[in-house]
Amino acid sequence: MVEPDWGRAAVYAAENQWSAALDRGGEIDFFGSKLTLPQQRYFETIDAMQCYCDGVLGAVNRTARFPFAGPVLVRARAGQRMAHYEPARQTIAIPISGSFGVPGWACCEAVILHELTHHLIFSSADLATTVGAMHGETFTTTMCWLVAEVLGPQAALVLQGAFHGAGVTVGAYVT
Repeated sequence: MVEPDWGRAAVYAAENQWSAALDRGGEIDFFGSKLTLPQQRYFETIDAMQCYCDGVLGAVNRTARFPFAGPVLVRARAGQRMAHYEPARQTIAIPISGSFGVPGWACCEAVILHELTHHLIFSSADLATTVGAMHGETFTTTMCWLVAEVLGPQAALVLQGAFHGAGVTVGAYVT
């Protein structure tokens, strides 16, 4: 039986807030501390997203945490409502249609990192079967770790703050 994904809406709300901060990038006031966020990338093609995923998976120190995480395939998704990860095929499906030459809403770094987090979790049999695998603590902790590895600790701290503000639990994710 599949466990209900109780935390999904809160995780999505927190990530949307964090993604908006990444859209602006630059210096932010984070509870009285000045942090500098990178400006997130947007991708115009599936090939560009595939290159990004290959680069992330090749660059992060994932062998100790996720030794069975192999490559991931990125494909276009027909529907425009959501991106998703297909564990059986190790595939990320992204809606790519935008308007007037602007990439679609899901063609950004925040969404790609979200789906790559699913890929890492589902590559590990012991994590994939946990209650938090979909969008619970296992997911949020892994995503904060991945963001720290890829975008830096300040971006991960802001994501962690967004998760906490949405009532979502994050475990220790030290890189």
